[in-house]
Amino acid sequence: MGSLERRNIVLIGPRASGKTTLGRLLAQRLGFEFIDTDEEVEKRTGLKIAQIVQAYGWERFREEEKEVIKEVMGKESQVIATGGGVVLDEENVKLLKENGIVFFLWLEPEKIVERLKTAPQLEKRPPLKKDLLSEVKEVVEERKPLYFSCAHFVLDASKEVVELVEEILKVVRS
Repeated sequence: MGSLERRNIVLIGPRASGKTTLGRLLAQRLGFEFIDTDEEVEKRTGLKIAQIVQAYGWERFREEEKEVIKEVMGKESQVIATGGGVVLDEENVKLLKENGIVFFLWLEPEKIVERLKTAPQLEKRPPLKKDLLSEVKEVVEERKPLYFSCAHFVLDASKEVVELVEEILKVVRS
């Protein structure tokens, strides 16, 4: 892969941790292409994530996600916002780490719930089976070790987006 300046920047973390918002701004600042893997899955299938999961199950969504990861990680100079569960697949993790600088956006479950309750994109997600906070805590606890093992850097996602962009730019340019 080319210099650090051209490497992909990959954002991982739970849903509502700000990956897409941060990714769009960061890509703009760097002059990189922005890719949201969830949006790519939706484009490829012609279905919203909730529709894929409802009709075919999570396994099918994960297969589609894996194909998108393989495709996008073959290119460079991109900022890639991944789905929250991308780290559940070892092959995805290997591709992300080898072909990008991976930043884990860490956010406490309570903050995630606050964001989810005000997020307009909430309806594109499959419905949650339990109360929101319990579900988020369970998912975050299950995935936290995977996020940490995948990440090259960990960022506090409760900070302002502009501040996070500057932190990433420092890493990429140092």
